[in-house]
Formats: sequence, C-alpha cells, structure tokens
Amino acid sequence: MSSPTDFLFDKSMEERIGKLLEKISYDIDLEAIALISREGRRVAFFARKEVDPDLLSALSAALLSMGEMSVQKMEQSPLLEVIVRGAGGYTILTSAGPRLLLIGAGSEESNLGLVIRILREYAKKIEEVLEE
Repeated sequence: MSSPTDFLFDKSMEERIGKLLEKISYDIDLEAIALISREGRRVAFFARKEVDPDLLSALSAALLSMGEMSVQKMEQSPLLEVIVRGAGGYTILTSAGPRLLLIGAGSEESNLGLVIRILREYAKKIEEVLEE
C-alpha cells in the first residue's frame, strides 16, 4: 500500500518533470529548483551550482511547517509562499498542488516579484502534468 506522498513516476514522467524544472531554472535564472513532498521527500531536482538536494528538501519542509503555523496563528490562511532572503540570494517555496512544493533558489540580482509570479505559473503547470 502506498502512502499519499509516494510518487511513482515512469521514465517519461521523470523526464518531463526534469525538463520542466530545467526550463524554469533558465527562464528565471535560478541556481537550484526542486519539487518535493510536503514532508520533505525529493521528487525532482535541478541545479546549476553545487547544492545538496536532500538538505534543500529537508530545510524546505521545515520552513513550510513554520510558515503554515504562522499564517494559521495570524489567521492569514492559506499559505501561498514562504520566502527567505539573505545577503546572497533567496529561496522561495510555493505550493504545486495539495501534496507538493516547488522550491526555487536564486541570487539577489533577480527580480523577486517576477520570480514569484513565474514560480506560481509553473507550479500550476506541474500540477497539470502530474494529473495526466
């Protein structure tokens, strides 16, 4: 019996998701992008620089948990994104359906508003691909 976070992709689906992540990365100049379960399980990953995909997935799940708690306590639900900015860049988590998150990490030079908008659009496309 599979759990709700088990994602079994055939080779074709893995390739489609991988190519989509690579396209997103280049469209909005991301250094790393991942699709993970809400529990932190990596589903797909693409990076243009050295990034530990398991660490990115685990940290993202922890950030999601804090973000969800925050919007619930402040009566601001539902959570749309979690954005973490540092001096050298940012990481954005956005929902890609009820069970998945799309995570993008980029440098500080990027237009953050544009990146958020494009990640939202691609999150919807990923949902559509996974429903096929």
